[in-house]
Amino acid sequence: MKQKWMLHGIGAGIISGMLLGAFLWAVEEQSGHSVYTLLMNVDYIPVVNAFTYPAPVEFLFHLIVSVILATVLLWLVRRMRMLGNRVIVWLVTVNTLIGALIWPVTSFSGRTPSPADWVSLAWWLAGHALYGAVLGWLFREKD
Repeated sequence: MKQKWMLHGIGAGIISGMLLGAFLWAVEEQSGHSVYTLLMNVDYIPVVNAFTYPAPVEFLFHLIVSVILATVLLWLVRRMRMLGNRVIVWLVTVNTLIGALIWPVTSFSGRTPSPADWVSLAWWLAGHALYGAVLGWLFREKD
């Protein structure tokens, strides 16, 4: 099957997305920093923000984004012919940068951390670095 790699990307996106969600949920539960709320936040997406969604639907949105991102990143890893630990380092870096780029959306909602909340930012970036590390490990293992 020529597109078997896509199934690998989809599976990796689900696993990594679930771990990111669990990590940020645990951080929010233990610390009170609204990083999981930010992960589930759709306040800044036109049309989608007109509705209130139950928690499982919000998490499904997150997993859809994770699957798309993981599949694109796997395609890039394959295209650049990256191998071994280089895959992990690259994906931790890319996903931490993605987390940093998403962070300013906190200013669009009163439910999420303030953009100046450095502790929440640190947790947020740690979660995205973890996401990248898990993706990298899953992609590194694949031929």
